[in-house]
Amino acid sequence: MYIYDELKSFETGGGKIKVGIVGAGFMGQGIVEVMESAPGMEVAAISDIDIDRAAACYESVDFKNYSEIKNAHEAVKIDLSKRRVICSDFRIIPEIEQLDFIIEATGVPEVGAQTAFFSIMNKKHVGMMNVEADITVGYYLNMLAKRSGVVYTVCTGDEPAAIKELHDFVKTLGFKVVACGKGKNNPLDVNATPETLGSRAKESGLNPRLLTEFVDGSKTMVEMSCAANATGLTIDKRNMHGANVNVDQLSKVFTIKDRGGLLSSEGVIDYAIGDVAPGVFLVARHEGKIVNSTLRYLKLGEGPDYLFYRPYHLTSIEVPVSVAAGFLHQKSVISTASPPTTEVITIAKKDLEKGGQIDCLGGFTVYAGIEKTDNARHDNLLPFGLCEGAALKTDIKKGSPITYENVKLKDNLLLSFRKIQDRMID
Repeated sequence: MYIYDELKSFETGGGKIKVGIVGAGFMGQGIVEVMESAPGMEVAAISDIDIDRAAACYESVDFKNYSEIKNAHEAVKIDLSKRRVICSDFRIIPEIEQLDFIIEATGVPEVGAQTAFFSIMNKKHVGMMNVEADITVGYYLNMLAKRSGVVYTVCTGDEPAAIKELHDFVKTLGFKVVACGKGKNNPLDVNATPETLGSRAKESGLNPRLLTEFVDGSKTMVEMSCAANATGLTIDKRNMHGANVNVDQLSKVFTIKDRGGLLSSEGVIDYAIGDVAPGVFLVARHEGKIVNSTLRYLKLGEGPDYLFYRPYHLTSIEVPVSVAAGFLHQKSVISTASPPTTEVITIAKKDLEKGGQIDCLGGFTVYAGIEKTDNARHDNLLPFGLCEGAALKTDIKKGSPITYENVKLKDNLLLSFRKIQDRMID
């Protein structure tokens, strides 16, 4: 039975998966809208630091019957099947007893980690659109969820989940993965800042910081680390290759050097700049003679490397799939079940001076890179998810990776969770 049939059956029997959302930005708004028409689920609670933005999510789908609450106890008195709630404190959402599934959509690592942790402690399934939190402490949160009997998953809709779908499909059929990755829809510029992209962001109607994190490559590093850690794949070189290549050449470029490609090894994650975005790709090979003959007959190429390509990812529109999988099947769509194979590292975007402070993802001071976990741990490199607000203890040259020794980190729950995760790996 497909998930749609199960959801319809669940709804026909009087059931609705009650979803709470933390973060009412563009992604959160999209989730609310799509769930209004999706069977068997509804967004019963929304939190945002801007309470008007939380209210606007319901107003945008013409739902007027909602109340603002100041604590979880107030929600107990409300029948969430008839009336929904909004709040400005994200910590309230995991404590609302009637909720089944919590989606974190702020993009702030500390908020994401706390939301996931307290949701798990309250026996609720968790879906993360906050990939930044996942690449920092997702391995720990996933283990915690399993021990608590709930599901922790990165949400369907972004490239990591789409890559995992392709990966599991070909592995189920006995293929060996050569490479997989995403398309980046703009040229890489690690020097980009909200100031240099200000006019372009205004023309596009985007937040300058959001545009910056895409252009400087930080978002790509975060997403590909998430996909690598969940699949057990790794990277071919620090920061990946990021080849300029179109879809029709992917299988020729993302293969090993002995077959005319640029890779030193197989089983890697990477990205392409060309006409690949918004899709994801996977290059694989198979030892079977009949399989190869069939693939050639089906016009997948001459081999031995074959391209599997998904030309889209639908961001918030796909989120109901992960909600249904978690609630109905107790299955994670994508999560890190084994020690991470990659680390997202922090690199100075300009010369940084002792006594200064690192700003944030999509900011002026740093951008993200990606490294193999063993190398990152050996060099004591600072995980990107921990860098926001860190005080600089030394001068750091532009383009240099930042280490733990270079900074004094903010003492928060995210850091505590990361220390636990590191001990799990040691």
